[in-house]
Amino acid sequence: MKRILTSLFIVLSIILISYISIEGLQPSATYFKEETEKSFSTANAFNHVKRIGSQPHSIGTKAHSKVRNYIVQQLQDLDLEVQTQKGYDFNNNGILTAPQNILAKIKGNDPSRSALLVMTHYDSAVHSSPGASDAASGVGVILESIRVFLQSNPQPKNDIIICFTDGEEVGLSGAGLFVKEHTWAKNIGLVLNFEARGSGGPSNTILETNTGNTNLINAFAEANPQFPVATSLMYSVYKKLPNDTDATVFREVNDTPSFFFAFIDDHFDYHTAKDTPENLDIKSLVHQATYLQALLPYFSQVDLDSLKADKDQVYFNFFGLDIVHYPFSFIYPMLVFAWVIFLGLFVYGMRHKILDFKQIGKGLWDFSRALFFGILISATLSDKLPVIYDSVLENQNDFPFNGHLYIGVGVSLTLAILFYFYRNYSATTTEKNKNAFVAPLVIWLVLLSIIAFILKGAAYFIIPFFFSLLSFGLLLFNKRNPYLHLLLGVPALIILVPLVQFFPVGLGLSKLFISALFVMLIFGLLWSVMAYLKYKKAGVLIFAVLAGFLFLTAHSQSGYTEDRPKPNSLIYMLDVDQKQATWNTYDKTLDAYTKPYFKKDNSNVDSVVFDSKYNAQYTYTSVAPLVNISAAAIQVEENRLDNTFTEYNVKISPQREVKRIEVFLDKNVKVESLTANEKATPNHQLPYYKDRKTPKLLTYFAVDQDTLRLKLKLKNTEISPVLEVYDASYDLFENETLNIAPRDEKMMPRPFVLNDVMMTKQKIILE
Repeated sequence: MKRILTSLFIVLSIILISYISIEGLQPSATYFKEETEKSFSTANAFNHVKRIGSQPHSIGTKAHSKVRNYIVQQLQDLDLEVQTQKGYDFNNNGILTAPQNILAKIKGNDPSRSALLVMTHYDSAVHSSPGASDAASGVGVILESIRVFLQSNPQPKNDIIICFTDGEEVGLSGAGLFVKEHTWAKNIGLVLNFEARGSGGPSNTILETNTGNTNLINAFAEANPQFPVATSLMYSVYKKLPNDTDATVFREVNDTPSFFFAFIDDHFDYHTAKDTPENLDIKSLVHQATYLQALLPYFSQVDLDSLKADKDQVYFNFFGLDIVHYPFSFIYPMLVFAWVIFLGLFVYGMRHKILDFKQIGKGLWDFSRALFFGILISATLSDKLPVIYDSVLENQNDFPFNGHLYIGVGVSLTLAILFYFYRNYSATTTEKNKNAFVAPLVIWLVLLSIIAFILKGAAYFIIPFFFSLLSFGLLLFNKRNPYLHLLLGVPALIILVPLVQFFPVGLGLSKLFISALFVMLIFGLLWSVMAYLKYKKAGVLIFAVLAGFLFLTAHSQSGYTEDRPKPNSLIYMLDVDQKQATWNTYDKTLDAYTKPYFKKDNSNVDSVVFDSKYNAQYTYTSVAPLVNISAAAIQVEENRLDNTFTEYNVKISPQREVKRIEVFLDKNVKVESLTANEKATPNHQLPYYKDRKTPKLLTYFAVDQDTLRLKLKLKNTEISPVLEVYDASYDLFENETLNIAPRDEKMMPRPFVLNDVMMTKQKIILE
């Protein structure tokens, strides 16, 4: 009976610690007491979010102008002198637009010092996202934090620049304009950037720096934010991913380091019509504010030029402690120390006949099989879900509304597999259990050795491993107190459990196998505790039943509702030259909205890929009725420079409310230089067009229907080069001839792609 009660206590403790490891990452929604006018008010910050994120306000729209005016007024109400900066930015991905940044400055006492920049963007994603989380939440937090900061009668040593950038969603354009052309940008020592990639969850701290992170992490720890979620693992992973933020531009152009803070859970709302104030998790808003409340006064005083360093640090957050950090130079000695301790314990166990090669081999066989089948089943689950469920297939973010339930299914199946392969390990067969501990420890050592060379930011995984080594040593010396071993397992739970859900949330449900891997690795570290559990065979049944229950629950939530709408798309395209029109969609499955325009056997006849996050292509194309659309007026002037090059001046003038123009040119045509609206790509970076992999030449997000003026210097060829020009206006529903039926309440516009547009296509021979 005692062993049963102890087993129950262990299970409940593991569940509780795992829950704390996740929920303890962020503050409660009522963290700020709001006792006086000098206190941060969550209500004030959220009111800003409601005013800004109530409707879509992408660059160039009327709502966008209203949001800009609102922010300017709020800054002026704080007695700050406000200026706006407008101009063209042409980035190295071939995106041109005319952002309008909002700027203000709090002057410091020492003008010779570098300034602190506090930043977020105020435009929403094109075209249907209200942008409450991304990034009205950042605007709200900054406005309210600046109000509180000014109320405290501060005496900052450094200038504090407040910058609300524009055009972030179409290519980091506002940040590019500010960095390249504004005089304030030349003297910035640090950037604090606030972002969102979902509508909830803890706010992660990411560093951007061209040098080492040592001084940045030391300063961050000294500033002491109350709920830091910061690990060098995320720092290392982020550097390997293609995702960029406004802060990236400062690092690349001016070598300015930055911290940026972003919450990424509820990823299914990202860039969609569901990114509304109602769906923003207030705890995430508060978490963002806790960072700025700590960092703004701290970095307003320190010498920002001292933040650069040559060396990196390993760092991680631990519940109840400040940031734990140590130099990269510790990684190899700690790894060698771990190997020495393990080998010492191993030799001791063999000499005293506690360990046996046969039993060790049996343990290795069991753990290896569990690893293989756990990863295989989770990978199969994530691979088959899009086949089974339309709601997974059509989710552009790779994380559906019921994604957390699918993570639960994967974790439960993994635990069922683990208990199945360890079902015959009795809680009283201590010698067998001691031998079984060797396999996960060896696998962990191999993993840690690999990490030390290719992913140094994850080197802090060795911390819970040391505690497991201690647990292994205690077992060898017959110290079998389960409560002591449970205590030694706490670091593994606190540090590693949050990663079980982080990777499929952050990288997509297709990475569910990573969750399975972490569950098994944690299980291995906790083997001295798991071995003590009675009725392991019952664990197989319990977790299998739990997996089935969670899957049925996910199944019941797999349909579309008003809260979980289906994304879909419809594009009308007129080929001006051929006098033909087509319907086009990016949807993989047709629904009541798109079925009237397509049949399942409609093939994709236009392989064009417009600029988008996922480089999506049309999935269905069908014949559409001809409608009179005013195509852009295009004029070409040719100037043959010599026998090698010819210069072309191309003027593309929109004839309706065009919001976007795409220009294509055969990728084999050599482009020597390109200027768009008198902006050339920067010479200090490799221009994107020098080695084009696709026909795309330029994407232009038009503001105020401004004309696109290109100057192309092309290498002469026997055949005259041909430009393909597409223009798009977001007025599909306004066309009375087409009379498009609106979406029902269980649908929403598909994010990330051109949608609800009237397009024209025309070819221009350059001659």
